[in-house]
Amino acid sequence: MKVLLPLLCLLTLGCSPRLAEGVHLLGVDETVSLLSGESAVRKKSPELLTFVEVVEDSRCPAGVQCIQAGRAVVAVRVLRNGTFESESIVVDGEGVMMTDGGTIQVLRLEPYPDAAVEEPKPYQLIVRLVTGER
Repeated sequence: MKVLLPLLCLLTLGCSPRLAEGVHLLGVDETVSLLSGESAVRKKSPELLTFVEVVEDSRCPAGVQCIQAGRAVVAVRVLRNGTFESESIVVDGEGVMMTDGGTIQVLRLEPYPDAAVEEPKPYQLIVRLVTGER
């Protein structure tokens, strides 16, 4: 019984560290999906990235012909050295944010607009830590 109880606790809690609701742990080459208000914290660092909101989504919806493709812009807050900084980032797969210990690539914003969908799912910002300590 003494061996069974710790084993049961490990199975219940899992082996990874538990973070607060809506906070994801992000390591090098790891990708995470953030809902508005959720954050990613870099492993071994106090740096924090929070997806605040979608500022603009003028991307041409699927199923529609547009003159131009449009773009998506998101607002994020970054905690660096104890100070929050607000930034707006164009989501094009090329957008990066430099932090003291790494580079975070803003990959995409989902869902992509679709003219056939009346009620789209909530936005998710997909980011990846491309450099930093492992």
